[in-house]
Amino acid sequence: MAETIDSRRPHSPTPLHSLFWFSVNMLRRTLRHATKNATRVQRHAYHRARYTSAGRAALALSDVATSPRDALQRRSASAAYNRQHPTTMLDRRDGYALLQPGSLPGVEEIIALSLRLFEEKRRKIEATTDRVPSAKKWAFLRSVLTNQDLAQHPALVDFALSDGLLSLVTNYLGTIPHLNRVDLLYSVSHGGDEATSSQMYHLDPEGRRQAKLFLNLRDTGPDEGPFTFIPASETTRIVKAVKQRRPADSDVTMSRYLDSELAEVDGFARSIGVTGAAGSGVLVDTSRCLHFGSRVKPGTYRLCLYIQYCTSREHGNMFDAGRYAADPVRHLATINSRRSVQGDALAPHQMA
Repeated sequence: MAETIDSRRPHSPTPLHSLFWFSVNMLRRTLRHATKNATRVQRHAYHRARYTSAGRAALALSDVATSPRDALQRRSASAAYNRQHPTTMLDRRDGYALLQPGSLPGVEEIIALSLRLFEEKRRKIEATTDRVPSAKKWAFLRSVLTNQDLAQHPALVDFALSDGLLSLVTNYLGTIPHLNRVDLLYSVSHGGDEATSSQMYHLDPEGRRQAKLFLNLRDTGPDEGPFTFIPASETTRIVKAVKQRRPADSDVTMSRYLDSELAEVDGFARSIGVTGAAGSGVLVDTSRCLHFGSRVKPGTYRLCLYIQYCTSREHGNMFDAGRYAADPVRHLATINSRRSVQGDALAPHQMA
């Protein structure tokens, strides 16, 4: 009598069948790891490229190549705008312009607004100190404003795009920049004497040129850890001299320069600390000027208004470009902020 087979009984896989699916899963896992590693290598190469002149030039050309119409519009709009608002205050050779209190139109109202927002948010900032990212920078430097704050207080963005400020940038860069960041930076003592992260001299990686505003919102002296920089022409000499002296196996990251290294090449002769009363500040190209900030002494703090203008497209704040739809210059300055993949932009590598 023929044996009856119960079709409901699960079929036991053969060794060959098991080996096949084991191989498939191993292949999938290998491909997944290979993709992750390739992405990691690509990001590392991209990061390293941004710290070399050739790398930044290649990235700038890539930006133009991918958006030639946008690049042409920016240069054309800038030429017309600069004819209306000519200025050489932001020096092209040395890459900076020192600002005296009251030198920017509307600055008093912006200082008052900034101080009010800071006092509203200060307690919350200090209460969440233990929950901020573990990066060393967050031990001494806090970002205060969010995209929601900027949306609720558009006067801050209007100030960043005001003729008195924006014209300094466009005449220096020769193009309508991307407004990347508008923030309040709150610096405190990290409890140690050794400089770390952006407390060390460094150059910023965004683009070949950019402009950042650091506006003191309260009286700032040496104890408050003022933003400190070296003019671009002197920076070129220092960077070349330091790199020639460094051993090939130096463990100092390519973007950082030790005080001791600068001392060896007479690097402090033209160093400028941006001290002064509320309203004093500097507009500076941090891609070309060695700089540091936030070396705050215990018992005090530094508070400044921070605005960043980039020639390259970066991840930063999200701005309401529609607010400036009828203004070609301001619209170009804000339109690409919608590309940002961040919510409340936190870009500690872009601060000082």
